[in-house]
Amino acid sequence: MRTVLGTFRHLHRMRVSNVFLVDGGPGDRFLVDTGHAAERPLLLWELRRLGLGPRDLTGVLLTHRHSDHAGNAAFLQRHGVRVYAHRADAEVLEGRRPRTRLVRGAGSRFAGVLAEVENLFPARLVPDVALEEGDAVAGLEVHWMPGHTEGSVFFRHDATASLFSGDTLLAAKPPLTLETGLALPYPTFTLSMTQAYASLRAFHAQGHAYENLLAGHGPPILGRARERVMALPELRQR
Repeated sequence: MRTVLGTFRHLHRMRVSNVFLVDGGPGDRFLVDTGHAAERPLLLWELRRLGLGPRDLTGVLLTHRHSDHAGNAAFLQRHGVRVYAHRADAEVLEGRRPRTRLVRGAGSRFAGVLAEVENLFPARLVPDVALEEGDAVAGLEVHWMPGHTEGSVFFRHDATASLFSGDTLLAAKPPLTLETGLALPYPTFTLSMTQAYASLRAFHAQGHAYENLLAGHGPPILGRARERVMALPELRQR
């Protein structure tokens, strides 16, 4: 655990995905994503280091529905923590919308194994709050970014110029190894790369400002993050 910015803590970095603790004001504590269920002991251990337990949390903000991000959401929900997810992903988590299988052969062998794990053991729950574009929770503005999943979102914190990007923007090069570096969604885990690129271009064309990128994978990028994202060749205006 280490402090990233005054309002956020990089709660822990597991082997694959990140979890962040957000101070939403007096008595309000939110997690951005929850990690995979297999790493629940590490999540609880990190909370204990801060003198916290599940019942000390106000809510969980899911960047998207994949099990390496939403895997502990149902567990926390059973302890009274409210779970927030975009409406489109909420419908899949609830089973009201078909779940698209990830294609194992679309990337490296390691990526294929992770894809099959997601297919066999997806996160399942009924979120308490279905988010929409423009909603605000704990000082974070919701931006719908379909492509990686149906209901992927950015959470943007204007006061600190920070962006929680989930898997729509990565700070670890695919297929999620320990090699760090700014990267776009990995095709094996993404429903539509075309839509993901379109969402990213539209978001940046609207002029949303940020300097710090807190991605679902890889270390926080503190400073000049937007500039670096806009330099990616895939996102240059066509």
